[in-house]
Amino acid sequence: MYKLSVICAFLLLVSSCTPKEQAKFATVNGKILSSDAEKIEFMWFKENPAEPLGKTQTAKVDSAGHFSIDIPIQSISKGMMTCNNNRNSLVLSPGDKLEITVDGDSLRFEGTGAAENSFLYQLEKVKKCDRNELVRSWYTEDHTLEDMFKMITDYVNIRQSELAVFKQKHELQKEFLHFFEIETKIDNINLLQNAPLVYSRKNRKNIDSLQLPKGADKYKTFASVQNDEYLICSDYINLFNSLIRKEALKRMASDTTLSKEDAKLSVIMDSLSGKTREYTMLLEIYFNVTYRNTDDPKLIETFYKINTDDNCRKIADRELSKYEAKKAMIGAPLQQDILETTLFDSNENELTVRGMLDKYKGKVVYLDIWSLGCGPCRMAMPASKKLKEDLSDQAIEFVYMTVDKKSDNLWPEVYKVSQSEKNQYRFANGFNSKLHQLLSINAVPTYIIIDKDGRLISYNADRPNNPKLKEQLLQLAGR
Repeated sequence: MYKLSVICAFLLLVSSCTPKEQAKFATVNGKILSSDAEKIEFMWFKENPAEPLGKTQTAKVDSAGHFSIDIPIQSISKGMMTCNNNRNSLVLSPGDKLEITVDGDSLRFEGTGAAENSFLYQLEKVKKCDRNELVRSWYTEDHTLEDMFKMITDYVNIRQSELAVFKQKHELQKEFLHFFEIETKIDNINLLQNAPLVYSRKNRKNIDSLQLPKGADKYKTFASVQNDEYLICSDYINLFNSLIRKEALKRMASDTTLSKEDAKLSVIMDSLSGKTREYTMLLEIYFNVTYRNTDDPKLIETFYKINTDDNCRKIADRELSKYEAKKAMIGAPLQQDILETTLFDSNENELTVRGMLDKYKGKVVYLDIWSLGCGPCRMAMPASKKLKEDLSDQAIEFVYMTVDKKSDNLWPEVYKVSQSEKNQYRFANGFNSKLHQLLSINAVPTYIIIDKDGRLISYNADRPNNPKLKEQLLQLAGR
């Protein structure tokens, strides 16, 4: 009787799991009709909903123009598809089998997930539904504060009306409708939070002196924003950044012995709860170890004490492990995978990081990893040029490595911005290179120092305008 009960329970469990529930990935197939693209990139899709940043995956295009890829995802996830210079939003759910036909600048969708992506594709063509364009206009055009809030209202209303019209002719998955509703709410909160900030900065006014329209300050408290249900949208946790920072500054002002890190942690613990608190702490840990190259033992200890979400714990374990491995690289020769990272020089000759460094044997190498589209990167170039000239008689080489893709105007623009035609390279795979992955480089500019013997001295070196950098380079060159 016992065995029979177990077998029946097992069969019931299996039969209750639909293929959709069992699948933890979405399949995307397609064909390119009028392009010589060799690959298509799928960016920002989150396999694990707790991932602070989504991943980029590449589908190779065969000689007939076909491509296919399985994208791991545990739940609905929104990302971007790039083909040549075109970018389009995509939304995928576990079990989707989406077919995409790329014909020049246009896309056609079939299969599971087709209706949802057809709607997003149509929505992207509605100018007033472009959040990035809306915010850009705040900076580049003259608007009253009332105008800005009206633009937010219009943005939300148009998104909702476009969805209502589309639903009259197409059936959309309930999961997507729920996601879109929450995404619209988060966009609304984000814009309402940022409009006064942008206006005050642009017009040089104290933000506290602004007369906000009725209801515009609706989301000024943690309680008004927090909702664990919103975690399906990647921008949700970012809504708390300004609230946490503002409250932390208040606490530091009333208690001068309180560090910034302790103040932020106390705010998070006191003001947030549930998964929202865990995801917020995870994001703080992630940015500490990947961008700030530091850790906060009290934050980490507290996170592991309160954590109940397996996805959060997996990400924290992974990132802290990577951080410890990265720290262990200091003072040692570069790892094999880093040395084998593929580059191109300014004549588009392929080589590896090893081959590049062989050119500078016996010299200290200061690597400037940058991009033409990065404002801070460009601003640092004059200081880099001056420092390079000051150290021209030393065994030091300044090497520039862009993450930009090849284009007709790439190298002339690189020479112009960097104010140098010497020691210029580009990564074959941009941010997806092994060097970036192993050193957790997710942003530019990033500066790296390698000594005369090929040992890694710093993966987070000072910027060219920092006087300490000159002292460090001189010391290394004199060894």
